[in-house]
Amino acid sequence: MKYLALLIIAAGLLLPLISVSQTVMYDVMVAGRVIGSVKVLLYENTSKTIKHRIEAQFSIPFYSGSFSSENDFLEGNLQSSVTEHFVNGKQKESTRTSNRHPQLYHVSFSGKATDYGKLKELNQTINHTMTGLYYQEPSNVGMVYSERYGQMCPVKKLDESRYGVVLPNGKQSIYAYRQGLCTEVQSELAGMKLRIVRRWNQLAVK
Repeated sequence: MKYLALLIIAAGLLLPLISVSQTVMYDVMVAGRVIGSVKVLLYENTSKTIKHRIEAQFSIPFYSGSFSSENDFLEGNLQSSVTEHFVNGKQKESTRTSNRHPQLYHVSFSGKATDYGKLKELNQTINHTMTGLYYQEPSNVGMVYSERYGQMCPVKKLDESRYGVVLPNGKQSIYAYRQGLCTEVQSELAGMKLRIVRRWNQLAVK
């Protein structure tokens, strides 16, 4: 019994170490200058469960921030997601989405967002998210879920390797791919146009 208990404890200690296999890095650029980075965590998923997580940080004069988004899927369906946005060390907003039962989600908002303190329900299936666009090219995907805004967003194929996603705020983010891998994202931050560019040959073991 003693050895069994030690084995269980050891397994519990090792699990977090092997849950993330690699990290893919991106540079956040404004006008050709690197102002931050995005980490895309590659988890050792199973045939039924999938975890996605991205972590971003950036810094410009008088303004620094970070953003994270995490998804958990079970058999292809989103089970939960959490996004957090910090500016100058303080939380600006957070959105949590949880699956209550098939095709029903609760979405809660906190922070300074327009929907602060609100709780809404989504009665639909969610199979694809904005975070997932860093992991897989959205071939034949018409809608993705914005974990930050708690809404579905249309995906439009622009050419052979680029896709546009119209956000609830009316702005469009453009995702480019090469051989199924996300190579670049064009977006906006505080009114500035961003390029989020993948660093090649820089996979790191977590």
